[in-house]
Amino acid sequence: MNHEETARTNHKSGCNCGQAVFTTFVRELGLTREEAMGIAPRPRSEGGQCGAYLAGKALLERLKPEAVSDFEAQFRALNGSTECRRLRGAGKTCNDYVGDAARLAEALLNVPSSR
Repeated sequence: MNHEETARTNHKSGCNCGQAVFTTFVRELGLTREEAMGIAPRPRSEGGQCGAYLAGKALLERLKPEAVSDFEAQFRALNGSTECRRLRGAGKTCNDYVGDAARLAEALLNVPSSR
């Protein structure tokens, strides 16, 4: 499974959107799943922004800070916003945003997609 598939599965298995994305990259972060669950950004915790977006941003801040602005621009271009309330009314599901964030982060980190 690639990071996007893993993140989507995590979300469908009960993780919130931030946890679903953040825990997908535990190997790259050098964390246990439990540690990642504890520090994953909470949905809407920063100005009502999407948790999947916040998790992707937090991953990149830790692993490749120079790619954060690219992630932000790509997520916004793909989805039109980073605000949870706007995204939820835009016709895609939260699981779609989880997949988008994981896929974009994976590409920007240049990590292998098969796990």
